[in-house]
Amino acid sequence: MEKTVLVTRPLPAATRTADRLRAQGYVPLIVPLTEIAPLNPVMPEGTFDAVVATSANALLHASDELLAPLLQLPCFTVGDTTADAARARGFETVTTGDGDGESLADTIVEELRAAGSLLYLTGRVRSPGFERAVTLAGFHCSPLAIYDTISVSYTTDFLMKTLGSRRIDYCLLYSQMGSEVLSGLIGAANLEHVFDKTVFLCLSKRIAESISGLREADIRVAGRPNEDALFDLLARVQDDQ
Repeated sequence: MEKTVLVTRPLPAATRTADRLRAQGYVPLIVPLTEIAPLNPVMPEGTFDAVVATSANALLHASDELLAPLLQLPCFTVGDTTADAARARGFETVTTGDGDGESLADTIVEELRAAGSLLYLTGRVRSPGFERAVTLAGFHCSPLAIYDTISVSYTTDFLMKTLGSRRIDYCLLYSQMGSEVLSGLIGAANLEHVFDKTVFLCLSKRIAESISGLREADIRVAGRPNEDALFDLLARVQDDQ
């Protein structure tokens, strides 16, 4: 029997995830819980030794005008997807960290001199781990919010029609906000019964800890905070069932 996977990440990334799931024999159900809204950032003053991005969205939504004077600088990214986005925007020297923001900070410390200046292209909503780590290592970090992440609301009628008659075998959760939004929607629409057999697959422990309102929920965390690791976890969980 084909397994149904709820995809909660924003569009258009959710569509790519759904295509990947179909290719592996799953039935994807797309219900984005957050959306990306580009901002109009103003470049901070000063010069920088490197550019940093921990999310591909920061590179995808940055304007050509903003990026043009930065493309000759080394660019440090988390994950291959973000690295690919950096190269696509024209960065020539791209270094990828090992896993998360804190690991990327370690990579930067190894590659650059202490007390360097970093331009951090990021979202308005973000984890503080990277900035804290590089600041403690002696770097000056200037965050520049390129986009905002906004929660998506759905009517109870829509949720009942979309989810109420389905069995959700797996749910992929990509952000703490998405986890919190899903928990709120489940409670508001009385959908606990829809998720009583669902395995929740999360990119990080923080995301997993944000799931609430479900008794004895089966919650798993990927070994690394990227989608490849999430799909590896999905395969392992299915094999074990």
